[in-house]
This record gives sequence, C-alpha cells and structure tokens, in this order.
Amino acid sequence: MITAGAFQPETHATCGSAQCIEISGADARAFAQAQFAGDLRTLEAGHWQWNAWLEAKGGVRALMHLADAGDGRLLALLRGGDAQSLCAMLRQYVLRAKVSLQASDAWHRCAGPQLAFGTFVLESDAIGFGYGEYSLWLKRKDASSAGAQAASEDTLRLGDIRNGWPTLPDGNHAFLPPALGLEHLGAISFGKGCYPGQEIAARLHYRGGHKLRLCHVRSHAPLEAGQPLSPAQPRSLVLDALMTQQGCEALVVLEQGAEILPGIEIVRRFEA
Repeated sequence: MITAGAFQPETHATCGSAQCIEISGADARAFAQAQFAGDLRTLEAGHWQWNAWLEAKGGVRALMHLADAGDGRLLALLRGGDAQSLCAMLRQYVLRAKVSLQASDAWHRCAGPQLAFGTFVLESDAIGFGYGEYSLWLKRKDASSAGAQAASEDTLRLGDIRNGWPTLPDGNHAFLPPALGLEHLGAISFGKGCYPGQEIAARLHYRGGHKLRLCHVRSHAPLEAGQPLSPAQPRSLVLDALMTQQGCEALVVLEQGAEILPGIEIVRRFEA
C-alpha cells in the first residue's frame, strides 16, 4: 500500500462532502465484477479505476472511482448520487454472496498535491486518489477546515471539466454510457462477460446510433449546471460550469447535430 508521505490533508481546504460505499467480504471482488460495467481484472491493490453501475436498460445509475484497498475491501467514491440509496439497491443483488455493503458520507473532499494517476492512498484519517498533476483527498468531516474553500473547489471542478470527468446530476437523467463518455473514462468493458445493462451498452458500442456525447465547451455567457445548454437544445444538459479568465467553461452532454449557438465553442469531444 502506498502512503501519503509528507502530505498532511488537514492543511488543505475542503470543498464539499463525499459519498462512499465500502464493499467487503470474501466475495466482494466477484460481486463487483458481476454488477459493475468496468473490468476489475485490471484493478490492482493500491490503485483506483473508473467504473459504473448500469440499470437493465443501460442507463447509468452510478458512476464512481472504484479503489482496491489491498486488504480485500473495495471503496467506491461516487460521482453523484446518494450512497445510502445505492447501497439499498445493491443489496438486492447480494443473495447468498459473502458481501457486506456499508455507505458513508462522513468525508470532506479536498485538493492535494501531485500524485501518480490511478494511485490510491489509504491512511487512518485520510484517503487519496491520484489524478496526476494534483490529487483528490477525503478526510473526516470533524477534521475539516474552512480556509480557501472556494479556490480548492474550483481547482477540482475545472480539472473535471477539462478532463471530461462527469458527475451525475440530480434528477431523473437516465444517461446511456456514450452520453457520459464511459469508454473515454475506461469505465466500461465489452469483453469481461455479463453485467446489468451489458447488452444495451454493447449494442451502442458496436452499432452506434446514440446522439448524446460528452463535450467540454466554452461560452462567452454564463452557463448553469443542471440546465439545458439552451431552450432550443433541451436534451443538451450542462453537468458543471465554471467562470474562468477564458470565459465560462462547462462539461455538457451535447446532442450531436444540434446547432451550436453563437458565443459557444466546443473545445473537446470525449469519445472512446
């Protein structure tokens, strides 16, 4: 297991709560492999991967960083959604498997220093996810500090927008895998065997036809997260938006072929 070295999470600013699910037990890994869309055979101890949980019709109902703690436990850091509700749904599929699911929202997120991408750090009072040039840390809520909170939050949000790392929005948005760039993230496998929604996901992968794609856009005018990109594009939803010196940068689920309004530029499309 990799340790954090000289990094002290309590010196970094918090930027919001985190929803986590711990999956433990003798069958934890087999259970996650059967339920989630990503391939856990590529997940090594002390590392994290993108992963997702699909509904039977292929919609993404959970997006996550899934980490191997190295001691038989898996930790899912949710990218949107409520851990308690997702735990309740997952428990319906445990059946006779030796699996325990525990939800937790007792963490604050904070930005940290450079840490190799995919690295997972587990300490007594902090959990780290390596993003490369920076890192994401979770620390106990009772140890949080309020200093520089907005700046820390903006660092993580802007990185998400530019990297094409979505967070599921509130509401009943049944996005299919291409709309959230699951192939681009490496959060979905088409060769590992069956899992919920696999047939729909494979059909979209091999035959195409879905018109929603994840994009990084820049706008002269402010954009609002959770709202359509414009009234004329009700299916094009803004997942997150942040004002920068270059204008408003946003991560958008964009309908292909839809007319782009003046003042909005597509910076990058996140394909497979």
